[in-house]
Amino acid sequence: MTKGTSIGEPIPAIDADLQKNVSYLNRLLGVGQGPGHSWDIMAKPFTFGGLQMMSYVLNGYFLTMNVVLVLDDVEKQIQAFLTAHEGRSYTLQELVNHLNTRINFVQVQPVTTMQDAVRFILSGPLVTFIEGLDQALLIDTRIYPMRSISEPEVERVIRGPRDGFVETMLMNVALVRRRLRDPAMRTELMQIGNRSKTDVTLMYLEGVAEPGLINEIRQRLQSIRVDAISMAEQSVTDLIGDVKWNPYPIVRYTERPDIVSRALLEGHVVIVVDTTPEVIIAPITLFQLMQSAVEYHSYPLVGTYMRWVVIVSSLLSVFLPGLFLLINFHPNALPKELSFFRADFTDPMPLWLELVVAEISLDVLRLAVVNTPLTLASMVSIVSAIIFGQFATKAHLLQPEVLLYMAFVLVMQFAQPSYELATAHQMSRLWILACTQIAFIVPGVPAWVGFIFASAVWIVFLATRRSFGIPYLWPLVPFRWRGGMSDILFRKPAAEKTEGPKILHPHFRRRG
Repeated sequence: MTKGTSIGEPIPAIDADLQKNVSYLNRLLGVGQGPGHSWDIMAKPFTFGGLQMMSYVLNGYFLTMNVVLVLDDVEKQIQAFLTAHEGRSYTLQELVNHLNTRINFVQVQPVTTMQDAVRFILSGPLVTFIEGLDQALLIDTRIYPMRSISEPEVERVIRGPRDGFVETMLMNVALVRRRLRDPAMRTELMQIGNRSKTDVTLMYLEGVAEPGLINEIRQRLQSIRVDAISMAEQSVTDLIGDVKWNPYPIVRYTERPDIVSRALLEGHVVIVVDTTPEVIIAPITLFQLMQSAVEYHSYPLVGTYMRWVVIVSSLLSVFLPGLFLLINFHPNALPKELSFFRADFTDPMPLWLELVVAEISLDVLRLAVVNTPLTLASMVSIVSAIIFGQFATKAHLLQPEVLLYMAFVLVMQFAQPSYELATAHQMSRLWILACTQIAFIVPGVPAWVGFIFASAVWIVFLATRRSFGIPYLWPLVPFRWRGGMSDILFRKPAAEKTEGPKILHPHFRRRG
């Protein structure tokens, strides 16, 4: 007897008495009509060759014609089996073996426990209980509802594949298999959540990924004890990554099968969660989050240039507002060539508050565009542009210089391939801005002390982070040039790139 997860009562074993199984399942699953019942769980009784059966299947996970054909074939094969065993006893395994070799369908298998039977019913296969047998019969008739494969919304490329992951785990694994037809690829299936029973696949290349890393992530997934994975990939990350209040992503999310394939070849471990198009790559470093598919679909020199642009944009998005504030605290020390950094201090609001207001206003605008229906999004953008671009400056709410620099910051922030990294940089930007302002108002403390202090704390914070045991700032901290920083700063030709990051301890395998 094992403890139930839905109503808290013990789950019985599968009984040879069909009526006992039916009574329990109908009550547990809410099969029936009227209040308190579920209309989408179908229970259909059959009598084939004198055998009484009850089949359970989840509506919406099958095509009616397919099930009709399967049941018709099942009836014929059961009748043939009973005829061949007339007057003799038989086991369910013998019946399953007969159906596996004769029925015109893919998967037929016995189910030995009621807990597994319930799990399979709620996952989509057709589960049949037979009078006189203490096991059930599973026929996988599932056809998952899914949208068609389309171009990823976030990681777009000018030239390269346009297929992106969808919300169906089976299809996502198939998209990776299409690119890596390697017999060493392993796809381990597990279910997480006492109520949701969310399917999760752990993917890696055996002999390439480090065994200790695989075991660690596998154990973390298996140790999850929650009712449901309500937010799919983010819930899994929160539970296995010990995220707490760290704003910086410790995994990479991607909708692109080519990025996942490359990560597997480098020795990363991939987690595919059902119901989401975002696939998790772990572990990850800060510099790997800055790499994009566009670089690898460009020539090496162009890809290297684009990588530098992203790195510089990343640094400027963190430091530029704080630097702008710091310079305006000491305007007389500013060279003539940098006079464009000077702001107007005659406005009612202090400069630091204008920067914060501009930051929040741009976030409000971004959220408004995201949450507004497509038919109204353009109108919201136009109205916001008029308000920010014209009336905010005329009303002395915000200075033109503040709007200009915050617009630069916004563009540089979302030049990052990783949206999660961009939003983490925003938290760091506000931290540096706050420390610079606080130092300025403290008597006897120059503003640059606050700026340097905040920057140092930011660097130390990142240097002490780890992603599943991997230093977050590797290969800068600890420093490594060959097989480290050289691969970060230069997008090398495919012929010169033979193995993954040294920190992952991958086995040698030439990559393309």
